[in-house]
Amino acid sequence: MMNFFIPITTVILTIFISHTLSAGTVAWFYALERDKEAFEETAGKPIRTVKVGGCIMSEYQVGAQRVIAAKMGSGCVNTTFTVATVMALHAVDRVISTGPAGGLSEAIKPGTWIRVESVVAWQSGKAMEEGRVLVGEKATMPIEHHADAWPAGGWRDFQAAKLVSGEAFIASSQMRQRLASEHEAAAVEMNAYGLMAGLDGKQVKVLIWRVVSDLADENASEDFANFLKNYDGQGGKWVAELVGKLPAEMNEPHAHDALRELLDSAQ
Repeated sequence: MMNFFIPITTVILTIFISHTLSAGTVAWFYALERDKEAFEETAGKPIRTVKVGGCIMSEYQVGAQRVIAAKMGSGCVNTTFTVATVMALHAVDRVISTGPAGGLSEAIKPGTWIRVESVVAWQSGKAMEEGRVLVGEKATMPIEHHADAWPAGGWRDFQAAKLVSGEAFIASSQMRQRLASEHEAAAVEMNAYGLMAGLDGKQVKVLIWRVVSDLADENASEDFANFLKNYDGQGGKWVAELVGKLPAEMNEPHAHDALRELLDSAQ
């Protein structure tokens, strides 16, 4: 009877594990390949990579967490598609996003990291004279960070800031000043609103980090190119470190010593 009990126990535990390991899943939406490379220096190569339509998803195991990484692409529309695809295929409970942004505030210099607390779709609304856009109430999305749900780390020191997000790369001092004054925003980029739109209605914990790569002025293209040449992937390193500190969910075998001992004895 004992010889029969052990394999049955193993089968039961295997089924239990297969249904619980997905509980701790982080979706990471990134913009820069260098961030992915730096992430893999800590996390290792992906377990698998899957392409669905135009969305490429790489899966990693980092500590107790499964990480699904996907590149956002250029513009909010592409980002929404990517996010919606990942969320439809995976049971995600945390979302992290990293990428560059153009600085709109004189107080935020290139190389500075910010933590996004709200996002404005600056191209969504009513077109006015001289190219002005009167944005509607729904064009602004606040971000609830659930700070206590994330491990302590350097990210907590990032300045909390409002971001404007759209389809256009800003390379004009006049437009830079307009966006800063009309929206009281610290930076502008091309992904965050699409990310939030893709997460609309999802009960997930969100962190959005952006690094200022240029000043969104006439030198923006050249400055952004130089930023890419010198960028070391710090965002990807921080993501790997942060996810590695996340504890196992309480319904995962990793969280229970007794269950782990039983699994070892059964094997």
